[in-house]
Amino acid sequence: MQGYILQMQKTRTEDMIVKILTQRDIKTLYRFYGARHSIINIGRKIDFEEQTQLGFLPKLKHIVHLGYRWESQHDRYYIWQHFIKLLYKHLADVYEIDSFYFELLDSGADKLMLQNPKRVVLEMYAALLNHEGRAFIDMNNQMQCFVCQQRLADSVALGRAFLLAHKECIGGRAFILEKMSSFLQTQSTILLEDDEVDHLWEILGLGL
Repeated sequence: MQGYILQMQKTRTEDMIVKILTQRDIKTLYRFYGARHSIINIGRKIDFEEQTQLGFLPKLKHIVHLGYRWESQHDRYYIWQHFIKLLYKHLADVYEIDSFYFELLDSGADKLMLQNPKRVVLEMYAALLNHEGRAFIDMNNQMQCFVCQQRLADSVALGRAFLLAHKECIGGRAFILEKMSSFLQTQSTILLEDDEVDHLWEILGLGL
């Protein structure tokens, strides 16, 4: 079975409780002496076996690291881990899950070696918003500020989850509405400048 490590919790010994996102669910497994294994780290993709034991968490067994070349590049791995941590908080109360989230991570991980890591993660997040029906898009361009409910002009500010608002309502940096609308509709950052990507990355850090 394959999955991505979302979270690790060390026990009083060197054992670990590990949360793993698979294609169907988020598993909570117990790994003896897990703290000694460098493979067990947030964001890693692994192949593993689950061993059921009565009266306790299932064991995490026979782990194989399905590594990516970019994991040796600190900046890319840091951005990846930061997104994984945000995703874990977003899915903290979820147990059964559809395959979209696993496939989203697979797709993003494949792109990270050659593309700007912040752009990759922002595009992943835009896809997540669309999948969950939370993308702030009006195909007739009659979008409203989420604060005052009045129609938006050509310039907008963004809140958490990329909710669009008047700059006067929430402050922050101004973005071009057409660019933000295109980004959310296409899940592509191709029209965005690098400084815009940096600001969107900071907003993403507020939470999914």
